[in-house]
Amino acid sequence: MRICCKRFGSGWADQSPPADLNFREIIADKTDGFVGRQFVFAAIEKFCQSYPKGYFTIVAPPGAGKSAILAEYVLWNECVAYFNMRSAGITSTVDFLNSVCKQLINRYDFDYQTPLHPDSMKNGNFLCNLLAEASKKLKPGERLAIAVDALDEVDLDSQSRGANVLYLPEVLPDGVYFILTRRPEPVPFRINPQTRHQLFDLQDYPKESLADIETYIRGVTGRPQLRAWMAERGIAVGEFITKLAAKSENNFMYLRFVLPEIEGGAYRDLEKIENLPQGLQDYYRDDHWRRMGMEDGRLFEVKINIVYILGEVRQPVSRGLLAKLAGESEKTVQKVLTEWAQFLYPEEIKGEIRYRIYHTSFRDFLYSQEIVQAPDEKRREINARIAKALMGGLWEDE
Repeated sequence: MRICCKRFGSGWADQSPPADLNFREIIADKTDGFVGRQFVFAAIEKFCQSYPKGYFTIVAPPGAGKSAILAEYVLWNECVAYFNMRSAGITSTVDFLNSVCKQLINRYDFDYQTPLHPDSMKNGNFLCNLLAEASKKLKPGERLAIAVDALDEVDLDSQSRGANVLYLPEVLPDGVYFILTRRPEPVPFRINPQTRHQLFDLQDYPKESLADIETYIRGVTGRPQLRAWMAERGIAVGEFITKLAAKSENNFMYLRFVLPEIEGGAYRDLEKIENLPQGLQDYYRDDHWRRMGMEDGRLFEVKINIVYILGEVRQPVSRGLLAKLAGESEKTVQKVLTEWAQFLYPEEIKGEIRYRIYHTSFRDFLYSQEIVQAPDEKRREINARIAKALMGGLWEDE
């Protein structure tokens, strides 16, 4: 079952395709199987109807569905969009400005040549000018929405110290709204009192989120493998929905992992649904950590060091550079990469394959483990190598 936010009619400028082409795949993935969240979309609409301009920020922990909400919003409201993704190396303020400014130029047919001059990306002035020009083109009652995901994943070293994250303007022109998402951790952001800002914390709406979680689970209970798993344990559909929802702790990412694994037979030995992992962190610890062999003596230190490197550099890394940083042979590193294939996302950059942990929240979980962060002479050496590689521009040279 698919429940979408409604398109908010003539209030929104309806012109160009919904997003930069680079984000179409992300939007399609995030909106696959999307349900509910009407209370969030209603709050956004109420905010936009109440104020002539402003920022609306959705705040929630990893896996709560922030990116999916924003992607669904973009899909149905055809707004300018940008998705920061630390795990994919999409964290640069320059990249954000370049993408959003190009989208605005194309949408409103502004007379600017592309590619844009690098000076336009040095600060937020060019973006401010484009927003002002776009505001003048809006018809009465029209709005321009710009959706930006994951402010917490922006590399703040890619912009001037003390500036607003992504150089977001302190003052917005009339008719312009930014719909933002971030984790609970604050980011550099201040605005002029003329521009309203509403924080919308998903954790303040547990009943609504639980209802959406249950709707999501109900929509998949007809799958044969899930029906069989329930039948073997004498679990009624209603009980399955209620207990799995409680296990999820209102986290959609938990469901996206656990449900396919139930279908695939990963939990065939569990006699009760109560024995499933409790929440996303327990799932990572009980499932992924174990399956990565992080408690196995074989290649134990190598694996810990590779996790440390991937967490520290926060961008895709080649096998060769991983080997140099870890002080291991490429053959040894390749053994680990092959074993971890299901947890890594390989991508071709400048003619070679580079690797990253498939999801930011999982990478953060791995990197935060005490055994990874424990003081160790080898990892001090690795840190020195990382610093040298960054100073020497090895990532750019790869």
